[in-house]
Amino acid sequence: MRTKKVDAFTLSELLVVLVVSSIVISLTFVILGLVQKQIREIQSNLKDQQEIQFLERILLQDINTHRAFYRQQKDELFLVSNKDTILYHLEKEYLVRLKDTIKLRLVEKQFFLDGKQIKNGWFDAIGLRFNQSYTSKNILVFKVKDAAHYLNK
Repeated sequence: MRTKKVDAFTLSELLVVLVVSSIVISLTFVILGLVQKQIREIQSNLKDQQEIQFLERILLQDINTHRAFYRQQKDELFLVSNKDTILYHLEKEYLVRLKDTIKLRLVEKQFFLDGKQIKNGWFDAIGLRFNQSYTSKNILVFKVKDAAHYLNK
């Protein structure tokens, strides 16, 4: 009786393919995890930048339409006008404006009145420094004063 030889892979060839495939698949998952981590960090940084831009825009509007007062004991800003009063409460991890919470890590704050740094009282410019995960961002918001302001003093 004649035996017919069947063309097939040997057991050792199948094991080599299995090992190589396992290595490639595990590397793919590791790289996918790293890419996902980077994407989350980029999204977090973008969110932080948007929060800083929002705060800068709203502070600019508030300071230019109100008189600004800083109370150091409670770390609060009062912005007073004839129509309303806006209260900012400054914490280390966030800022609260009325009912809005802005989640930014505040590192340093400086207040200025006519170009001189003050610790407490009325001010016309504020400098804030934020320390986010990978960046440090500074903003300076000031009241725009025209010549009439200085002539009427």
